[in-house]
Amino acid sequence: MEDLLEEDKLEDKIHNVGAKTFALAYVYEMMSTNAETPLHVGSNKFTWFSAVLRLMDLKAIDGWTDKSFTKLLCY
Repeated sequence: MEDLLEEDKLEDKIHNVGAKTFALAYVYEMMSTNAETPLHVGSNKFTWFSAVLRLMDLKAIDGWTDKSFTKLLCY
C-alpha cells in the first residue's frame, strides 16, 4: 500500500514540475554523458561534447550558414 502512495506522490510531483522541466533534465543528462564520452576509443583530447562545441565555435567565428554547416556534418 505504501508503494502505491509513493507512486501517486511521484506522479503528482512530475505533474507539478511539468514535462518541459523533465525534457531539460534529459538534455542535461545527455550533455553530461557526452562531456565524458571520448570522441573515439583511445582519445583523451576530445569528447563528443567538446567536438560539437568546437564545430559550433568554428561556425560562429567563420559565419557559416546553417545550410553550409549541415552539409559539413552530413559528409
